[in-house]
Amino acid sequence: MDIGQVLENAILGRDQQIRSQAEAQLEEAARDHFVPYLGMLTEALGSSGQRTEVRILASIALKNQLTAKDPRTKAFQADRWVNLSAEAKDQIKKTSLDVLVSDDERVANAAAQLVAAIAHIELPRSEWPTLIPALTENTKLDKPTQVKRASLLTIGYICETADPNDAGVASQADGILTAIVQGAHSQEPSTMVRTTAINALVNSLEFVRRNFENDNERDVIMQVVCEATQSESTELQASAFGALGRIMALYYDFMRRYMEQALFGLTVSGMQSSDDMVASMAVEFWSTVCEEELEIKMDMEEILQSGASATVPPRELHNFAQNALDKVLPTLLSLLTRQDEDSSEDDWSVAMAAGACLQLFAQTTGNLIVPKTLEFVSGNISAEHWQQREAAVMAFGSILDGPNPQELQVLIGQALRPILSLMKDQSLQVKDTVAWCIGRMAELVIDGINVEADLPVIIEAVLHGLSDHPRVSVNCCWTIMNLVDQLGHNGPEVASTPMSQFYEPLVRALLDAASRSDNEYNCRTSAYEALSSLVIFSAQDVQVIVEGLSGEVLSRLEAAMGMQQQIVGTEDKVNIEELQINLLGVLTNVIRRIDSRVGGAAEKLMTLFLQLLENKLPNSLVEEDVFIAIGAMAGAINGDFQKFMPAFLPYLGRALSDPEYQIVSTAVGLVADVSHALGAATTEYAQTFMTAFIAILQKEDAPLETKPVVLSCIGDVASSVGGAFAPYLETMMAILVQASQISFNPESSSMEFLDYVDRLRESIVDAYVGIVAGMRDNAPELLPYVPSIFNFLSAIQGDVEFMRSESVIRSVVGLIGDIASMYPKGEVKQYYHEQWITDIIRRARDRIFSATTKETARWAREQQRQQLLL
Repeated sequence: MDIGQVLENAILGRDQQIRSQAEAQLEEAARDHFVPYLGMLTEALGSSGQRTEVRILASIALKNQLTAKDPRTKAFQADRWVNLSAEAKDQIKKTSLDVLVSDDERVANAAAQLVAAIAHIELPRSEWPTLIPALTENTKLDKPTQVKRASLLTIGYICETADPNDAGVASQADGILTAIVQGAHSQEPSTMVRTTAINALVNSLEFVRRNFENDNERDVIMQVVCEATQSESTELQASAFGALGRIMALYYDFMRRYMEQALFGLTVSGMQSSDDMVASMAVEFWSTVCEEELEIKMDMEEILQSGASATVPPRELHNFAQNALDKVLPTLLSLLTRQDEDSSEDDWSVAMAAGACLQLFAQTTGNLIVPKTLEFVSGNISAEHWQQREAAVMAFGSILDGPNPQELQVLIGQALRPILSLMKDQSLQVKDTVAWCIGRMAELVIDGINVEADLPVIIEAVLHGLSDHPRVSVNCCWTIMNLVDQLGHNGPEVASTPMSQFYEPLVRALLDAASRSDNEYNCRTSAYEALSSLVIFSAQDVQVIVEGLSGEVLSRLEAAMGMQQQIVGTEDKVNIEELQINLLGVLTNVIRRIDSRVGGAAEKLMTLFLQLLENKLPNSLVEEDVFIAIGAMAGAINGDFQKFMPAFLPYLGRALSDPEYQIVSTAVGLVADVSHALGAATTEYAQTFMTAFIAILQKEDAPLETKPVVLSCIGDVASSVGGAFAPYLETMMAILVQASQISFNPESSSMEFLDYVDRLRESIVDAYVGIVAGMRDNAPELLPYVPSIFNFLSAIQGDVEFMRSESVIRSVVGLIGDIASMYPKGEVKQYYHEQWITDIIRRARDRIFSATTKETARWAREQQRQQLLL
């Protein structure tokens, strides 16, 4: 095989057939002749006679045999590498390091990724001890620029993917830091090398924690980064300010001296740079300062509210943001005016960075930010240039979260009318920001809006904006959602809300806005989401409007389904799918709101839903939303839903076996909805559901997220079918016991995995709650499994963090009480003598929990007392 030609054909070939044949050759070689395949790729990579593109492709192909996104594939590839002969591995490593120092920058870049992929496997195993020393040697001042750059790039890649808690990698921290400091030092003549070193530093900061805690080493790091901010290269300056932000995020506690001596002046100067990237990164530094200080404040408040002593002393709050406010705030406000008329809303700019930072400063410093900001607003809101007017509105909207609400109410009363008048400004940017600002007022300081005097004027402005440019329309939709959430949050329980009088014009305007043929800036989706909010929070006096809306939405959904026949390309497909999903979202909320009154339209709706499922496009995303709508229908008509089950069950069954996790998850959720709706009638379908659940749980390639969803639904089915669950009891209890035995190390496991463990445990609790409820009248059949339930509860009750979840602790104490009440003759009384039972019931009565949880705990305590008397 001419590996170079095959690689070219596979990646660069213009003929589809040639590409496919080459890809097949490579796959076959990797599968059936792995070691020779690696040898050929290594030879191609190391051959200076090969084209640059071929050498790059060879390096990428080698890397792809060592690493993958899928954890299972990645683990397999690592094991396969480990089991290669030392000779084969050494040849690949030698070649990759040789190529790393070649003059061809593109090939060296590819080799850097390959070296990092090998290091990712070997460094945690304390192998390849010569790698970091070799890279460090390559970064010395007298080495060629390309060699230094490629070696630092490699270090950055290694640190980017490695686990900072791994001892094998952490042991290389000294060498990594030495190489980076050598490359970043001001004596290094190449700004490209210094920039690469600073970027590598950002990736390495978690590895060098021990070094950073040493005063002298920390001083060296801070010196080279601060010096880099003064470089003539704007790219290096921007990277350096980015590094300072990362350092602040990780090492805030060490920053006081550096803030006083250098960082304050450097960053304010950086914010004033004429280069937008430099200014943006300097602004981001202060955003990070605020984020850290907000987190410290929240931790302090949490300790005060809990009334408990902290297991870890709270971090010291240095008040960097407050102390710097007088100097930083004027600069931030001036940066708000650096907008570009031609820039897209999606383009991040220094003005946008300044606005985001201003919001964080408002949250951090509270009332202190108000006077100077108001001075800026009043001086610019009527200015000639649109940039100043837009900046004034942006500034006002940005300080609405943080200062005292009472003070803000007065300010809104003064500023609302001038701001609303700009909704008819000639500048799109100004109108867009005005709509956003009104939405912020509605979201954060609704009490500042006088319902009688101001609300009609706001609605008038919003109605005008809905027919404006899509950007303005989107923010007007968001404003409507905030208004109904704040002013109509109790709508379903009351006869009328302050928003009721505006429902008719709002619904009409939103339907018009949703009639746009495209979905630019998500304007159509936003309009339908706003309609859904109106439905969700609708009071009794607007139910006629809500029911009338359902007819219009249904007609549009039927029309959208007919449009499937006119699809001519991917863009059309995406557009129609988005429209169908939007309409289904509104219809689902209408069904939930009008509840049992939907019964008269159930036949028509279910016919349409089934047609959507039958005629869905390939790889369609609509199926999930149809299922959600059907779940709402089941919840609305309850037992009457059974007449639709014969026609619907085949679709549900196919979804439960679908290879896509998200569809399976939605289908399992629908099983829960259907079970609640049908109650005991679910028994007819229990066998189908249980068989599907077992198949899902037995899939080796199923995502971790699948199991909690299924286990929780087992409880839903059990509680619905009651004693009819008995035939499945042994199998399902065995599954739950197996799931509860998951092993993990809280110290070394990732946050994602720990979150999964919590979700899994909670789903097991849900399953036990449902099974116990369902088997209430069949207590003898459940009795053999009670020890397993108590073993599980005993195991999780010691996890203090997990048991802080109110839903968990309420379910646990409720379950303890339910089991006690099922066995009044003392069959399980031995468990109720356990101290942990008493402790967890007492914890559930803590003042931080709701009255409902406390009442459940009191009831469980009474059931425990009854057991103790037996």
